[in-house]
Amino acid sequence: MKLQYLAVIASCSIALTGCMTYEVDESGAIVPDEQVQAYDTWPSELEGRTVMIETDDGVENRINFEPNGIMNILVDPQGPVVQGVYGFSTPGTLCVNFVPRGPECWPYTPMQVGETMEITSDRGQELKVTMVDRP
Repeated sequence: MKLQYLAVIASCSIALTGCMTYEVDESGAIVPDEQVQAYDTWPSELEGRTVMIETDDGVENRINFEPNGIMNILVDPQGPVVQGVYGFSTPGTLCVNFVPRGPECWPYTPMQVGETMEITSDRGQELKVTMVDRP
């Protein structure tokens, strides 16, 4: 059984990070990246696409969605890249999960290139999401 603890951080460089959760096992040890469970399904229209995420305080990141349910968050052009997973937890609810953040979900609506949506997560985080390209 995994427990989750909330750790507040003073500042962050990842747009998806305001408050962070760390997944820990029964002993209290942090669960490594490679143990984050992949989702069974994900939106095929996101495969190979990139979105720009902007927080309400102006922090921007790009997220690349791989065709296998893996996502890569580009914190800035010179690095680092944070890897995680994305997928549906329930129909119409898109979730992302990466260590040390933990899972976070949003209502899902397909987007077109150039389209911007404002969304609020199940944690109350408000983001502007813009579809920036499609290979």
